[in-house]
Amino acid sequence: MEVKLDNGQISSDKDEVLNKWKCDFSNMFNRNDDSDVNICENDVDVLYDDMLDCEISVEEVFNVLKSSKNGKSPGYDEIPVELYKNQTMLNALTRVFNICFDSGKVPAMWSKGIITPIPKSSTSDPRDPLSYRGITLAPVSYKLYCGVLNSRLTYKLDDIDFLCDEQNGFRKGRSTVDHLSTLATIIETRKLRKQSTYVAFIDFKKSLRLDK
Repeated sequence: MEVKLDNGQISSDKDEVLNKWKCDFSNMFNRNDDSDVNICENDVDVLYDDMLDCEISVEEVFNVLKSSKNGKSPGYDEIPVELYKNQTMLNALTRVFNICFDSGKVPAMWSKGIITPIPKSSTSDPRDPLSYRGITLAPVSYKLYCGVLNSRLTYKLDDIDFLCDEQNGFRKGRSTVDHLSTLATIIETRKLRKQSTYVAFIDFKKSLRLDK
């Protein structure tokens, strides 16, 4: 395997290849010290919400488990989702999740993941690690816990009508394809009326970086 070094040279040396991948992905995903936000607990008003802060129920965990597909790659702990799909494990997961929820702490194992690089584009330089999107295989138990919290937040945001109606991405029962269909209809209608249409497409690079 080859990589393009910072000086532009191409190397196939194993140590240089591994170090280049490590450095590039570390710089991409790790926060800078000056970007960390220090929050004083004494300065934060803690508000209790019946919907968000109540004890995690077995039903909540069951619903997330039910929507999890079998046959998916496990995470660092190599425990597949199928192992959790029984009543004994369901009860155990619920107890563990409530401990995490009440304490605000999670098992150290959940902070470990296996990063699988996926090419961003067929035209990108395969020798550049930044031409790949890192997909992390996290422990299934961690993903299930996140699924429970995400379900609560999603339900709450919908309940208070927080999201604007124009947002279709990352919303249940909606698709960004709906926007494409609407845009195509608008363009065709304006063409029939002999009107010009101007559309701006913005591709944000590294839009999900934590320090941006």
